[in-house]
Amino acid sequence: MNSLSKLKAGWKHLSSYCCPQSVFVSSPIRYSQDAKWGGNPFSRFDSLRHAWTDSKGYVHFEGKGRYASSLTNRGKYIAGGLFVSTGLYYIWSLETIPYSQRRHAIMFVSKSQERSLGDLIFKEQLQLARSEHALYPYNHTYTQRVRHIGEKIAKVASDGFGGGNWSHMKDMQWEFAVIRNGAPNAFVVPGGKVVVYSGLLELLGKNDDEVAAVLAHEVAHILARHQAERLSTMNFWGLLGFLTRLLLGLPIPGLAVYLGIFLPYSRLAEHEADSIGLKLMSRACYNPSAASSMLAKLNHCEKELEHSGFSSRAPPLLATHPLTGDRVEKIKEQLPDAYTMYHDSGCYAKQEIFQQGAGFFSPFF
Repeated sequence: MNSLSKLKAGWKHLSSYCCPQSVFVSSPIRYSQDAKWGGNPFSRFDSLRHAWTDSKGYVHFEGKGRYASSLTNRGKYIAGGLFVSTGLYYIWSLETIPYSQRRHAIMFVSKSQERSLGDLIFKEQLQLARSEHALYPYNHTYTQRVRHIGEKIAKVASDGFGGGNWSHMKDMQWEFAVIRNGAPNAFVVPGGKVVVYSGLLELLGKNDDEVAAVLAHEVAHILARHQAERLSTMNFWGLLGFLTRLLLGLPIPGLAVYLGIFLPYSRLAEHEADSIGLKLMSRACYNPSAASSMLAKLNHCEKELEHSGFSSRAPPLLATHPLTGDRVEKIKEQLPDAYTMYHDSGCYAKQEIFQQGAGFFSPFF
């Protein structure tokens, strides 16, 4: 399996938010055939550690597990070196996300691999949509509208204004597609490939500012390299779990990693994309208040689907996305700063010029 296939498999694994199990599975304890224990109750199972009882009744466990006990001193040095090297590589891989200034590590995923993976997934999605006659053509009104708004936002996202690491945005080939699907949804894959469902456009109507809020959110995921960070996190914890078991004989519970690492990170990434997206749409001269009204419409739609029985909401701790109501409140808190950015970008002056032009031409129509 080549590296691209491995990344693709990791992406599919990640999209379903499942944790790797093979690294974290532990084996039951095996006891010795000591008379005090009355035989071996777990003899048919594989072993992790060996236990025995001395003459005073104390139980002793030999070694630190099947893997650690079999390591030679040289092997332990090598494993320890790998552990230290992983930590140093993590520090070396740290990047600063534009606008939010949060630090994160991109490990085991190169920019070229990231783009190749995105191209592959995007082509598969378009091919599937074509086979179902659900892909809107390049010159369709929906596609033209999404592409026009998306390119304006992508342009301000690629100018380095937000600081941090943005080199991956240079020379990015942005593509925008619209698929006929009633779900109010949109998504983005690495490399600047954005897909919008027609159900979302129908929900938002003719409000370009709200469409811009959606596209800015998706562009923000690319700017922050959230997909690469998810893959890096999965690889990092998989390697850490392997080294921990190798050195200490102690597995890292997969469920704990899933609930304590992956799900909280997913919710954090959504909040961060909302925040960065709000700044991007403001700089692209789209009304920032449309971000909260767009989310309010989505929240209303979600509640209607729940009442009708077509969907159910996961408990907050098990959800991949934060509650939409919480997202709306956080957006509203950031609106003053967004309007400042909107003003500093000269958007009020552009709006006045447009209104004056519309007033001049209105008598002729």
